[in-house]
Amino acid sequence: MNKTNIICDRIYRRVMKMHLNPLKCIINQTHKIFFLFCLRSIRVKNSIFYMVVLLMAVGLKYHYSHARSDDLGWILGPTAGVVEYLSGIAFEKEDGAGFVNRANRIIIAPTCAGVNFLIIAFCMAVCSGLHHLKSSGLKIFWLGNSAVWAYVLTIAVNAFRIVASIYMYKADIYYHGLTPERLHRIEGIFIYFFFLCLFYVTLDKIIRFCTRNPEPEQKKRFRQHSDSMGSGYRAFIPLFWYLMICLGIPLLNRAYHKNGPQFVEHCLVILSVCMVVFLIVFLIQSGCGWIFRRIQVYRLKRPNTAPHGM
Repeated sequence: MNKTNIICDRIYRRVMKMHLNPLKCIINQTHKIFFLFCLRSIRVKNSIFYMVVLLMAVGLKYHYSHARSDDLGWILGPTAGVVEYLSGIAFEKEDGAGFVNRANRIIIAPTCAGVNFLIIAFCMAVCSGLHHLKSSGLKIFWLGNSAVWAYVLTIAVNAFRIVASIYMYKADIYYHGLTPERLHRIEGIFIYFFFLCLFYVTLDKIIRFCTRNPEPEQKKRFRQHSDSMGSGYRAFIPLFWYLMICLGIPLLNRAYHKNGPQFVEHCLVILSVCMVVFLIVFLIQSGCGWIFRRIQVYRLKRPNTAPHGM
């Protein structure tokens, strides 16, 4: 047993000695963010749409948990096609296995489908924009677009992750503690959560653009100040959705009873990688915002060189 397994085993034993339910601990720590988001998002008029989203997410999760490779051709096929285009590695469909390249010993199996990411992206997209829309027609349009966006994003991100895994495996950068399985997990979490954050930033810009209203300058400044004050909790929305699907559902299924130390290691890896990605996205967004503000200041200070009328 290496040092990582020993540390995870000690953490798991201490948690179990405290006689605390890990699910209850996480709920107690995140209930403020959850209820704040729910109070802002959920309305009586939107309840039917949220029920549809819930049924679609549960149905897709149930289908994925019982599906074979032949049943997931709707997502494995396009993913294999994009991977083949990006890497130049040809894949053949094999019944019961997925898409296979025997020369390089690569299999795009159901575990590589990225359905969990699809569910996360779809739920986050719908719930982020639905409460901003007024008419039922626009809400239905947003619901359909969210499904299309999430599907296209999942295929693109999943294909990028598989290609990165192929070249990372060939690089042979492993050592005693960092096994191929652990590096593959870290890489997958990093890529999935990074693109999920970028997807949410894009959604936020689209929502702001579509729901903007002409308003006086004083009210506009007040709204910008309010948006900056509320950007703190909005930044946790991708993290909330990712952790709810990746950790919340396993906790509900009591996965920690099967292999406690391994589950603790899984949780620690997810939280650590998500924090690193969170910091990277924050720095990128802050840098872009600083550049944009500098450009605005430069335009305001630039003298007007237009010729005067004669």
